[in-house]
Amino acid sequence: MSVYRALIWLKSPDNRLWVKPAVGSVVAVLIAMAAAVGNRLIPAGLLPDIERSTLDNLLGVIASSMLGVATFSLSIMVAAFSSAAAGASPRAIQLVAGDADTQNAITTFISAFIYAIIANTALGLGLYGSTGRFILFVCTMGVLLYLIVTLVGWVKTLSVLGRMENTLAKLETAAVSAMRAHRRSPGMGALVAHTPPPPGQRVHADKVGYLRHIDMQTLQDQAVAASVRLHIRVRPGQLAHPGTTLLVVEGPAAGASEFDTEVLRSAFVLGDARSFDQDPRFGLIVLCEVAQRALSPAVNDPGTAIAAMNTITRVLVDGSNHDEAEAPPLDRLTQIPLDPADFIHQAFDPIARDGAGVPEVQMRMQKLLSIIAGGCGGAVAMAAHEQAGISMQRALNSLVLERDKALLREVHIDLFSGAATTA
Repeated sequence: MSVYRALIWLKSPDNRLWVKPAVGSVVAVLIAMAAAVGNRLIPAGLLPDIERSTLDNLLGVIASSMLGVATFSLSIMVAAFSSAAAGASPRAIQLVAGDADTQNAITTFISAFIYAIIANTALGLGLYGSTGRFILFVCTMGVLLYLIVTLVGWVKTLSVLGRMENTLAKLETAAVSAMRAHRRSPGMGALVAHTPPPPGQRVHADKVGYLRHIDMQTLQDQAVAASVRLHIRVRPGQLAHPGTTLLVVEGPAAGASEFDTEVLRSAFVLGDARSFDQDPRFGLIVLCEVAQRALSPAVNDPGTAIAAMNTITRVLVDGSNHDEAEAPPLDRLTQIPLDPADFIHQAFDPIARDGAGVPEVQMRMQKLLSIIAGGCGGAVAMAAHEQAGISMQRALNSLVLERDKALLREVHIDLFSGAATTA
């Protein structure tokens, strides 16, 4: 496994859920054993003598309470996963699972429980003398202090974990991060190629899966070493299969060996699901799914749909005029461009379809699309104008009252005739 894949593996919320507690448990054992080592290094009588019963009571309280707290915290986390999947979107679970406060709290509780068990066992075996007991007492006081701070923060986290507002905020953070990275580097560090690549060796995917990440630096290093240019033909978020061309090799080494082809192919990380990191469209799509679920007959919550659309608008508009594109540092690579119109159509058209008969949703969509048209330039603004017309046609075909239709037409004309808007 390459370093890049190892880092991606460690960043995965599914892996962090158990890696952090595992590392914390090892640290807990080392702290408990440090007192026994200190007992041999520091002469007896230099430090105060702590009664064994005092340590027994402290460690017993930590062990008995942390086991229950850890179990309770895990049940809360599972409930938050279910709430995010049922109320927002199953694709939002990976963000809820990646909540740093939740992971730190569970790691702390499990580590404290293991620390207390190991330390109490070692104390019963007589591994600590008077010096070791004092060191163990100081360590235990430190653990208790850290537990108090963690518990206070955990209570705050429990008040919002799994709520719709919290899930939308996490989706917005992930979507904004990916969108700003795209604005700064539309080619992911490579040159953006708007024309077909020249003839060369094509490297194809070897399995079916969503493209989650591309190790651009490895591709650049391989291109420099072989004195070739690599034309990447896929973007993260695309569903690849054995017939998908990942890249085209241009240069004298176009007849590279199979080993070189495997090295190039390994830079493309495929998986069963899309990732937010390098895919600016995915965050918008998941926010759209939240609105669609809210508009379903079983839920019937236009307010949540409007909140999701507001979030989509902030992702697209905020920072659009401040995130300037940087010079591509990877001069041996080219990347196909993203169609900016996809940001609009993939985010709003499904909502327009499912909420065609809901007047308040359609009114708000017209306002938000006008904000996007005014706040973004180029193809995004044109797509917003186009989507506003499409949404209005969907609504006119679904709305029952002529009054609602007339009002929607009036709003559309006012917003897209150059008038200033607010939402």
